Amino acid sequence: MKKSQDPKREAVLTAAFTQFSRYGYRRTSMEDIAKETGISRPSLYSHFANKEEIFRCLSDSLHEQTLGEAEGHLKGAPRHSGQAMDLAARVEAALVARLGRFHEVITQSPHGSEIADENNQLCGDLVRESQERFRAMLAGAIKEGDRAGEVDLKAAGLTPVSAAELLHLGGAGLKQGAPDAASLAKRLKRFVRVFFAGLR
Repeated sequence: MKKSQDPKREAVLTAAFTQFSRYGYRRTSMEDIAKETGISRPSLYSHFANKEEIFRCLSDSLHEQTLGEAEGHLKGAPRHSGQAMDLAARVEAALVARLGRFHEVITQSPHGSEIADENNQLCGDLVRESQERFRAMLAGAIKEGDRAGEVDLKAAGLTPVSAAELLHLGGAGLKQGAPDAASLAKRLKRFVRVFFAGLR
């Protein structure tokens, strides 16, 4: 999660994440979050208006974190060996960063399905905005890769935007039935390699 500038708010968010993961959104109360944080209910309400606001803050934090990590990969952060990653490897790493963390949250909690449903209902605007930003990042990286000759979009009848959309939708679809984040990462690696093999 993205770190808050207010340590008390950050403590509340950390406690809420623990409670939501342990008991689900519906069964978790503000009282539960206050107890987990080690503060009084009035103190909790001085930081957050209600449980929904806390949940949205957690969702926003996770979106920002994964987008930041994905952007770092797409901009060509070097490997530890000092060698730059090719476009396929950067896109793979970005997809894993973007999709893997969310999948980890869902698969590690016995209430993962409920949390995912609540996220779609309470945070649909955040989800849509972050998806649009991620696709724009992907499209930008693919456009640069096309210019550099790493891929040939014209031969495949694709634009950077359509290629980014296919990669994002395909990657998201691979979450179905993946038991954990590691399994998803393996699927994403195979998918990206096959996808980019068709663009050369």
